[in-house]
Amino acid sequence: MPAPRQDDLPPPEELNQAVRELIEVVRTADLDQVDLADPIAQIRGARDDLRARVVPGMRMQSSLVYEAPAADAPEGEPETLAPPAAFGAEHPSDFFPYSPLVGLLNPISPPVAMRRVAAGGHFEIHGEVTFGAAFNGPPDCVHGGVIAALFDELLGSTCVVNDIGGYTGTLTVVYRTPTPLGTPLQMRGWHDRSERRKVFAKGTLHSGDALCAQAEGIFVQSDDLRSPTS
Repeated sequence: MPAPRQDDLPPPEELNQAVRELIEVVRTADLDQVDLADPIAQIRGARDDLRARVVPGMRMQSSLVYEAPAADAPEGEPETLAPPAAFGAEHPSDFFPYSPLVGLLNPISPPVAMRRVAAGGHFEIHGEVTFGAAFNGPPDCVHGGVIAALFDELLGSTCVVNDIGGYTGTLTVVYRTPTPLGTPLQMRGWHDRSERRKVFAKGTLHSGDALCAQAEGIFVQSDDLRSPTS
Protein backbone atom coordinates (compact mmCIF):
# COMPACT_ATOMS: atom_id res chain seq x y z
CA MET A 1 0.00 0.00 0.00
CA PRO A 2 1.72 3.22 -1.10
CA ALA A 3 1.97 5.96 1.52
CA PRO A 4 -0.29 8.95 0.78
CA ARG A 5 1.37 12.07 -0.55
CA GLN A 6 1.75 14.71 2.11
CA ASP A 7 -0.60 17.11 0.33
CA ASP A 8 -3.28 14.39 0.32
CA LEU A 9 -3.39 14.14 4.10
CA PRO A 10 -6.16 15.77 6.17
CA PRO A 11 -4.67 18.48 8.44
CA PRO A 12 -4.67 16.34 11.66
CA GLU A 13 -2.82 13.53 9.88
CA GLU A 14 -0.44 16.00 8.26
CA LEU A 15 0.33 17.47 11.69
CA ASN A 16 1.10 13.99 13.06
CA GLN A 17 3.32 13.28 10.05
CA ALA A 18 5.20 16.53 10.64
CA VAL A 19 5.81 15.51 14.27
CA ARG A 20 7.13 12.12 13.07
CA GLU A 21 9.54 13.93 10.76
CA LEU A 22 10.65 16.14 13.64
CA ILE A 23 11.25 13.09 15.86
CA GLU A 24 13.39 11.48 13.15
CA VAL A 25 15.49 14.64 12.74
CA VAL A 26 15.93 15.14 16.49
CA ARG A 27 16.87 11.46 16.93
CA THR A 28 19.61 11.61 14.29
CA ALA A 29 20.94 15.18 14.73
CA ASP A 30 24.20 15.98 16.52
CA LEU A 31 23.01 18.74 18.84
CA ASP A 32 26.17 19.31 20.85
CA GLN A 33 27.29 22.94 20.83
CA VAL A 34 24.05 24.01 19.10
CA ASP A 35 21.93 26.87 20.42
CA LEU A 36 18.52 25.20 20.76
CA ALA A 37 16.69 28.01 22.56
CA ASP A 38 14.63 29.05 19.51
CA PRO A 39 13.60 25.51 18.41
CA ILE A 40 12.62 24.64 21.99
CA ALA A 41 10.55 27.82 22.27
CA GLN A 42 8.84 27.13 18.93
CA ILE A 43 7.97 23.55 19.85
CA ARG A 44 6.65 24.55 23.26
CA GLY A 45 4.72 27.39 21.65
CA ALA A 46 2.99 24.91 19.32
CA ARG A 47 2.28 22.68 22.31
CA ASP A 48 0.69 25.57 24.19
CA ASP A 49 -1.37 26.61 21.16
CA LEU A 50 -2.89 23.12 20.90
CA ARG A 51 -3.30 22.41 24.62
CA ALA A 52 -6.81 23.89 24.71
CA ARG A 53 -7.94 21.14 22.33
CA VAL A 54 -6.91 18.29 24.66
CA VAL A 55 -9.83 15.95 25.42
CA PRO A 56 -9.92 14.63 29.00
CA GLY A 57 -11.05 11.15 29.92
CA MET A 58 -10.33 7.51 29.11
CA ARG A 59 -7.59 6.86 26.56
CA MET A 60 -8.34 4.40 23.77
CA GLN A 61 -6.88 3.45 20.40
CA SER A 62 -10.24 3.85 18.69
CA SER A 63 -11.45 7.28 19.81
CA LEU A 64 -10.73 10.32 21.94
CA VAL A 65 -14.18 10.04 23.52
CA TYR A 66 -15.58 6.92 25.19
CA GLU A 67 -19.28 6.51 24.44
CA ALA A 68 -21.29 4.46 26.94
CA PRO A 69 -24.24 2.36 25.71
CA ALA A 70 -27.37 4.30 24.88
CA ALA A 71 -29.86 4.89 27.67
CA ASP A 72 -32.43 2.72 25.87
CA ALA A 73 -30.02 -0.21 25.43
CA PRO A 74 -31.37 -3.56 26.67
CA GLU A 75 -30.90 -4.04 30.41
CA GLY A 76 -27.82 -6.09 31.24
CA GLU A 77 -26.13 -5.40 27.91
CA PRO A 78 -22.36 -5.20 28.62
CA GLU A 79 -20.51 -2.00 28.00
CA THR A 80 -18.11 -2.32 25.12
CA LEU A 81 -14.69 -0.87 24.46
CA ALA A 82 -14.62 -2.44 21.01
CA PRO A 83 -13.78 -0.02 18.20
CA PRO A 84 -16.90 1.02 16.28
CA ALA A 85 -17.50 -0.78 12.99
CA ALA A 86 -14.27 -2.76 13.39
CA PHE A 87 -15.75 -5.92 11.94
CA GLY A 88 -15.78 -5.41 8.19
CA ALA A 89 -13.29 -2.53 8.19
CA GLU A 90 -10.56 -2.89 5.57
CA HIS A 91 -7.70 -1.12 7.39
CA PRO A 92 -6.83 -1.41 11.10
CA SER A 93 -5.96 2.29 11.02
CA ASP A 94 -9.68 2.93 10.37
CA PHE A 95 -10.68 1.47 13.75
CA PHE A 96 -7.44 2.18 15.64
CA PRO A 97 -6.61 5.76 14.52
CA TYR A 98 -4.76 6.48 17.81
CA SER A 99 -2.77 3.22 17.87
CA PRO A 100 0.98 3.54 18.58
CA LEU A 101 1.59 1.19 15.64
CA VAL A 102 -0.96 1.88 12.88
CA GLY A 103 -2.58 5.11 14.05
CA LEU A 104 -2.38 8.00 11.63
CA LEU A 105 -3.39 10.26 14.53
CA ASN A 106 -0.60 9.09 16.84
CA PRO A 107 2.73 10.82 16.17
CA ILE A 108 4.80 7.98 17.66
CA SER A 109 3.39 5.40 15.23
CA PRO A 110 5.70 4.64 12.22
CA PRO A 111 2.83 4.32 10.99
CA VAL A 112 2.41 0.68 9.90
CA ALA A 113 0.19 0.20 6.84
CA MET A 114 -2.07 -2.83 7.34
CA ARG A 115 -5.01 -4.08 5.32
CA ARG A 116 -7.55 -6.90 5.42
CA VAL A 117 -7.19 -9.65 2.80
CA ALA A 118 -9.72 -12.44 2.19
CA ALA A 119 -8.20 -15.90 2.54
CA GLY A 120 -10.53 -18.89 2.49
CA GLY A 121 -13.11 -18.66 5.21
CA HIS A 122 -11.19 -16.05 7.20
CA PHE A 123 -9.46 -12.71 6.70
CA GLU A 124 -5.73 -12.23 6.96
CA ILE A 125 -3.92 -8.98 7.68
CA HIS A 126 -1.08 -8.02 5.34
CA GLY A 127 1.09 -4.98 5.86
CA GLU A 128 4.20 -2.97 5.18
CA VAL A 129 6.33 -0.68 7.29
CA THR A 130 9.70 1.07 7.22
CA PHE A 131 11.06 1.81 10.68
CA GLY A 132 13.11 4.98 11.18
CA ALA A 133 15.89 5.70 13.64
CA ALA A 134 13.49 6.35 16.53
CA PHE A 135 12.92 2.58 16.65
CA ASN A 136 16.59 1.60 16.77
CA GLY A 137 17.80 -1.30 18.94
CA PRO A 138 20.94 -3.14 17.81
CA PRO A 139 23.17 -1.19 15.39
CA ASP A 140 21.10 -0.25 12.33
CA CYS A 141 18.33 -2.67 13.36
CA VAL A 142 14.83 -2.42 14.82
CA HIS A 143 14.50 -2.83 18.60
CA GLY A 144 13.24 -6.31 19.52
CA GLY A 145 10.55 -4.87 21.79
CA VAL A 146 9.20 -2.83 18.89
CA ILE A 147 8.96 -6.01 16.81
CA ALA A 148 7.00 -7.69 19.62
CA ALA A 149 4.62 -4.71 19.76
CA LEU A 150 4.24 -4.91 15.97
CA PHE A 151 3.20 -8.56 16.20
CA ASP A 152 0.76 -7.79 19.03
CA GLU A 153 -0.94 -5.25 16.77
CA LEU A 154 -0.78 -7.48 13.69
CA LEU A 155 -2.26 -10.55 15.38
CA GLY A 156 -4.74 -8.56 17.44
CA SER A 157 -6.01 -6.82 14.31
CA THR A 158 -6.27 -10.19 12.57
CA CYS A 159 -8.63 -11.31 15.32
CA VAL A 160 -10.64 -8.09 15.18
CA VAL A 161 -11.34 -8.22 11.44
CA ASN A 162 -12.52 -11.82 11.88
CA ASP A 163 -14.91 -10.68 14.67
CA ILE A 164 -13.06 -12.79 17.25
CA GLY A 165 -11.12 -10.03 18.99
CA GLY A 166 -9.83 -10.55 22.51
CA TYR A 167 -7.25 -9.46 25.04
CA THR A 168 -3.68 -10.61 24.50
CA GLY A 169 -3.06 -13.65 26.72
CA THR A 170 0.38 -14.72 25.52
CA LEU A 171 2.64 -13.58 22.71
CA THR A 172 5.59 -15.70 21.61
CA VAL A 173 8.08 -14.11 19.22
CA VAL A 174 10.95 -15.98 17.56
CA TYR A 175 13.63 -13.71 16.13
CA ARG A 176 15.23 -15.29 13.06
CA THR A 177 17.46 -12.57 11.60
CA PRO A 178 18.14 -8.92 12.52
CA THR A 179 15.38 -6.61 11.27
CA PRO A 180 16.90 -3.64 9.41
CA LEU A 181 16.02 0.01 9.89
CA GLY A 182 15.19 2.13 6.88
CA THR A 183 14.13 -0.91 4.82
CA PRO A 184 10.62 -1.83 3.65
CA LEU A 185 9.34 -4.78 5.68
CA GLN A 186 6.40 -7.03 4.87
CA MET A 187 4.14 -8.79 7.37
CA ARG A 188 1.29 -11.28 7.34
CA GLY A 189 -1.06 -12.36 10.14
CA TRP A 190 -3.65 -15.13 10.06
CA HIS A 191 -6.13 -16.94 12.29
CA ASP A 192 -4.80 -20.40 13.11
CA ARG A 193 -7.56 -21.91 15.27
CA SER A 194 -9.94 -21.27 18.15
CA GLU A 195 -10.49 -23.25 21.33
CA ARG A 196 -13.55 -22.03 23.22
CA ARG A 197 -12.61 -18.48 24.36
CA LYS A 198 -9.00 -18.77 23.17
CA VAL A 199 -8.12 -17.53 19.69
CA PHE A 200 -4.76 -18.53 18.20
CA ALA A 201 -3.18 -16.27 15.57
CA LYS A 202 0.17 -16.45 13.83
CA GLY A 203 2.29 -14.02 11.85
CA THR A 204 5.53 -13.44 10.01
CA LEU A 205 7.79 -10.45 9.31
CA HIS A 206 10.04 -10.38 6.26
CA SER A 207 12.67 -8.12 4.74
CA GLY A 208 12.54 -9.17 1.13
CA ASP A 209 13.03 -12.96 1.11
CA ALA A 210 14.57 -13.00 4.60
CA LEU A 211 12.36 -14.10 7.49
CA CYS A 212 13.15 -11.64 10.28
CA ALA A 213 10.73 -12.93 12.92
CA GLN A 214 7.62 -14.99 13.46
CA ALA A 215 5.05 -15.04 16.25
CA GLU A 216 2.08 -16.81 17.75
CA GLY A 217 -0.43 -15.10 20.00
CA ILE A 218 -3.24 -16.42 22.15
CA PHE A 219 -6.09 -13.93 22.53
CA VAL A 220 -8.82 -14.40 25.12
CA GLN A 221 -12.32 -13.35 24.12
CA SER A 222 -14.36 -11.27 26.55
CA ASP A 223 -17.91 -9.94 26.50
CA ASP A 224 -16.70 -6.34 26.60
CA LEU A 225 -14.86 -6.83 23.28
CA ARG A 226 -17.68 -8.54 21.41
CA SER A 227 -19.22 -6.63 18.52
CA PRO A 228 -23.00 -6.02 18.49
CA THR A 229 -23.24 -8.68 15.71
CA SER A 230 -21.61 -11.45 17.79
